[in-house]
Amino acid sequence: MRRTAVVVWCAMVVASLAAGPAAAQAPRSLVVQTSAEPPGLDLTASPASAIAAVVHYNIQETLVKIDRQGRLVPWLAERWHTADNRNYTFFLKRGVRFHNGREMKAADVRFVFQRAMNPETKHPHPKHYASIRDIIVTDDYTVTFALRDVDASFLLNLARQGSVIYPREAVGTFKSEPIGTGPFTLAQWVRGDRIVLARNPDYHVPGLPKLDRVTYRFIADPNAVLAALKAGDIDASMFGLGPEHVGELQKDPRFRVIVGDTTNDVILAMNNSRKPFTDVRVRRALTHASDKREVVRGAMFGLGRVLGSNVDPLNPYFVDLAGAVPYDPARAKKLLAEAGYPNGFDAVLRVSPQYYYTVRTGEVLTDQLKRVGVRVRIEQIEWGQWIARVYRQADYDLTIIGHAEPWDINNYANPTYYFRWDSPKFQALYAKSEATLDGPARRALYGEMQRLLAAEAPVVWLYVHPRLAVTKAGVTGIWKDLPLPALDLSEVAWAK
Repeated sequence: MRRTAVVVWCAMVVASLAAGPAAAQAPRSLVVQTSAEPPGLDLTASPASAIAAVVHYNIQETLVKIDRQGRLVPWLAERWHTADNRNYTFFLKRGVRFHNGREMKAADVRFVFQRAMNPETKHPHPKHYASIRDIIVTDDYTVTFALRDVDASFLLNLARQGSVIYPREAVGTFKSEPIGTGPFTLAQWVRGDRIVLARNPDYHVPGLPKLDRVTYRFIADPNAVLAALKAGDIDASMFGLGPEHVGELQKDPRFRVIVGDTTNDVILAMNNSRKPFTDVRVRRALTHASDKREVVRGAMFGLGRVLGSNVDPLNPYFVDLAGAVPYDPARAKKLLAEAGYPNGFDAVLRVSPQYYYTVRTGEVLTDQLKRVGVRVRIEQIEWGQWIARVYRQADYDLTIIGHAEPWDINNYANPTYYFRWDSPKFQALYAKSEATLDGPARRALYGEMQRLLAAEAPVVWLYVHPRLAVTKAGVTGIWKDLPLPALDLSEVAWAK
């Protein structure tokens, strides 16, 4: 018996050695880096893309989803129907359960959107639901949205981060404990260090997610990101890889670098309600004084596409206006003189170092604006202060930030948005575009809006921030392009 046991043991050792690493099971966990810790986890309270990177499509989902190709596809609703483009009936997927175990029903959908439409909720994007006149529940799995009029963005708005579906009973916990229907549940949040997601064993899509555990680590400095990658402390960098490191990592077989497109439009925003930016000549002067290609070279090591208006190249209605207001310092000086500032003026540029590109871009622009007499002092503030002072109170002269939401031209039709740009002409064009379903007609309106934005220069459009991600070799399922500011990890896995 002793000899038999030894023979069996030896056979097992030989077999395992022969099988080698390929026989080992692929890892089931992933550590990902993002540059910013979310200020909270409630998508119905804040537009911060840092929240969407964790919650949207991972913890909480929507009736309609934007897939990796940028297409609108049914999700929590298995299909929808409309006969007149004013009444949309959604047929919910059966058997979908919230993380608390309760089945999702049509009444939950109605509650979610009635709450979003309630001014007391202070939803970050109430205008996304302004066209909804009524929400009718027919049975547990059928719900109809009755619109006041045609709304060309209605389906798109249902896929946005503010339209996630959740149970009524969980509303009070969202800031720290969001509950939804997603492939992952929130397992842990150690403030200032990490967020951990765990696999949802009852997820409604068979075979997903492929990971058991995802850990988010918050590292803002690109050099620290590179060090963490090389040390093996993180498996993937999703937001925050420095463009200066791309070439080095592309040569390293331990890593896979992903360079793609995004909808993240980086701008130099001007407070249009504060002098001298109330004068269109001053705003145009700042655009003429900005050498955008030099900005991309200096701040992004040449990675990024120069922009001339709000609409990004992933949008089917994109018009390339990069050269509409060309770099022309002499013209900038002339416009400043015409506006009453022959010797230029002083201004403060508020940026948040948590997003490295804002500081780098600001440093390049500050030098360029100085050449035409605009003396800019950079003031670095924490992200929470930026949200409170710049975004909510419009307490600033200039700021730099990326706007990651797709189809967000509506911001310029909102005079209370932090740009504080009030153009009745633009507002009328936007309203008309939202009531136009015809493709060529809507495309023409979008072209007209983009040209008006370029002419009026409410901000200086700089560049589209590229999709820069890096993973350890063997990680699969990461989206190449980002048609919205989400980080869908449901299909991510390690190669076997």
